[in-house]
Amino acid sequence: MTKLYSYVVRFDLGFAPNPFGGLCTLAKCKIGNKQRNIVEMVEVGDWIVGTGGADPRTSSGNGTLIYAMRVDKKLPLRAYCRANSRRIDAEREDDEDGRFALISKHFFYFGRNAIDISEIPKKHLNHPLEKCGPGNRSDFSEDFIGDFAKWIKATFKVGVHGPPCKPCDESTLPKCPRQIRRK
Repeated sequence: MTKLYSYVVRFDLGFAPNPFGGLCTLAKCKIGNKQRNIVEMVEVGDWIVGTGGADPRTSSGNGTLIYAMRVDKKLPLRAYCRANSRRIDAEREDDEDGRFALISKHFFYFGRNAIDISEIPKKHLNHPLEKCGPGNRSDFSEDFIGDFAKWIKATFKVGVHGPPCKPCDESTLPKCPRQIRRK
């Protein structure tokens, strides 16, 4: 059964998710949480939606959709980093065991041009799409997931529809990967 996971993209910096180079990847999302996170739970074929966080300086704001992706591959993070060393989210780390990277060629990234969630059909949605606060929600019906997938594919072309809300720099996120700390 296909699932849809919704979570808040608190910092839309072009890193997690990374929508560049013809792929959308989620490799180092929510590191350090004690709970299982999206990259651990999602399976190939599932959908992920990232909604805007409350701080407009680093995200698109509540009530917006920053991106959606259908997961095409799930790789151990170590294998992803080894095979994709030129991507900004593939920096080598010592603690990669047990972590994963999600890869999609079927993605819709809006970033700064985030779309209003009210545009999404709600015929089979009996609760908000947004997950407020930490964690994620995945309690969506198969009918809603089907409606959502059909709608987004019919409404938008696959790919990038806008730049990140706040491109990564040292002032926005002190632990930003060194490869994207460009002056």
